[in-house]
Amino acid sequence: MVEVRTVGRELVPAVVVPLVRAFWDFPETVHLLPSERARRRVLPRYLTSDALDAVGFGTLFAAVDADEVVGAAAWVPPGGYPIGLARQSRAIWDLVPTLPWTWRQAQEAARGQRGNRSRHEGRPPHYWLRAVGVDPAHQHRGVGRALLRAGLDRADEEGVGSFLFTATTENAGWYEHFGFRTEEQYRPTPRWPTVWAMWRDPA
Repeated sequence: MVEVRTVGRELVPAVVVPLVRAFWDFPETVHLLPSERARRRVLPRYLTSDALDAVGFGTLFAAVDADEVVGAAAWVPPGGYPIGLARQSRAIWDLVPTLPWTWRQAQEAARGQRGNRSRHEGRPPHYWLRAVGVDPAHQHRGVGRALLRAGLDRADEEGVGSFLFTATTENAGWYEHFGFRTEEQYRPTPRWPTVWAMWRDPA
């Protein structure tokens, strides 16, 4: 039976394994890291940075099945966004071992972040779903639903909204089942895959 619980730094390496598998072929991943070699080098570090940031807020959730982490969700609570200079610096430091990364790709990533940031800032207090993923071998068993509910329950208890970005039609439709609605469908840069910005009012 799968159990969802909050976890700390000690489980971050185990959390990153299913996240990497889940995001390996994600449109934004392939756009920024088209070669598998670059993905192997950069993607684990990037997701580790997201997971460690969530640990600081006590909002990193892991789905555990027979002592194996099969999925995870990293949330940022109200007040955790926009990301301050200290947290940005830590994220950059986390990615240093991935260098060299092509200048063109780094510029594109920065442009994409700016494009997304403009859709995120200025909103009422909310929980931001930074990343959620389930090992493909464990999908379609309710693991993703349990991970999502863990964060949504907190948002509902506090009476605040929830917000996320996604980059596939399938994901957008799945999130709608939990009360999210698409507020905008756009491309953060001319070459970026289409992104859905989605909002959910508290239940």
